[in-house]
Amino acid sequence: QVKANLLPQLPRYKDLVSDLSPIHARLSCENALAKKHPMYKCNEVQAKASCQFLNVLRTYLESLCSELRYHTITNVQSDNDRVSLLLKDSFIDSFPSKDRPFMKLFVETQMFSVLSDSRLAAFENEHTQGFASAGDQNMNFD
Repeated sequence: QVKANLLPQLPRYKDLVSDLSPIHARLSCENALAKKHPMYKCNEVQAKASCQFLNVLRTYLESLCSELRYHTITNVQSDNDRVSLLLKDSFIDSFPSKDRPFMKLFVETQMFSVLSDSRLAAFENEHTQGFASAGDQNMNFD
């Protein structure tokens, strides 16, 4: 007998479902047309709905990482190279207890690694650009 592993519920599951439902309904209406064509071909409505679906998912996943900055330690090397380290346990604990089982599994995925690395790099770029701008302002003797 095979036992299925149950995945914990996604954080803000109901919000995600309500955002995706209209897009899913649009794609479902197109299903009859899709059965007549190969899977790799899609019409304009399907392509647009697919992009919207992916945008909702991207926004949702990025929202899960919106507080990532507060759970990192940054080390500045001698050559001003900055390295940020995510404190995963602290990050997981920042979620409500009902969301932690999912987040505990999510932070171990490649998807989270790519997303968090991208967010941390963006934070570092903001910091570096902000520092450079502040330095430029200090050097202005007009």
